[in-house]
Amino acid sequence: MKKDCFTLYSLLLPFAFCLLPFDFLLRPVAGPFTEQQPSRPTEPTDPMPPPNMDYFLGTWSFDWNVPESPLGPAGKIKGTETYKKILNGFTFESDITGEGPQGAFKGRAITAYNEKEKLVTRFETDSLGLSLTKNGPIGGDLGGYYTIFWETAPITRNGKTVKLKGKTLMLSPANYRLQVQISVDGGPYTNFGNPWFRKVEAK
Repeated sequence: MKKDCFTLYSLLLPFAFCLLPFDFLLRPVAGPFTEQQPSRPTEPTDPMPPPNMDYFLGTWSFDWNVPESPLGPAGKIKGTETYKKILNGFTFESDITGEGPQGAFKGRAITAYNEKEKLVTRFETDSLGLSLTKNGPIGGDLGGYYTIFWETAPITRNGKTVKLKGKTLMLSPANYRLQVQISVDGGPYTNFGNPWFRKVEAK
């Protein structure tokens, strides 16, 4: 069970999971994570402004209370995830360090954003032997607030088929949150925790 402890993610995420990273954009920020918009009033027919995925750059602390599952025992997982750009600048790599019910762990994630399809893909792996691929669309509003809607490919752990799905809610420049659900052996999705990610100020 020790090697089966589910560590994280993000998610995430950003990716996060966010993460996994993305075909990212380099644009000035108007709202929390969008390019500058015209000063005129918005219209219902206006297109969604493109997300600025540089939002995730830097270090985030996280904490996550997980229930018992085929992925591992119940308990609190906490740690940090640090994002940086790699390759041509359109992809993010993140390093994860944390501690959970089974002790310390390390992980790594790659996140990509497909601007044309408005899809986010994240691949993550950790030192406890767990690998996940998350994929799904990103949606937003004219105020510049975005949500990634993701699902994982099914994996087998402890003789059970497990799938995760959730949302990465980009709430503000200082924090984002995941809403995660789990399905075991094709059963209904149930709550798998709602981890918070908070931006760590550079020293």
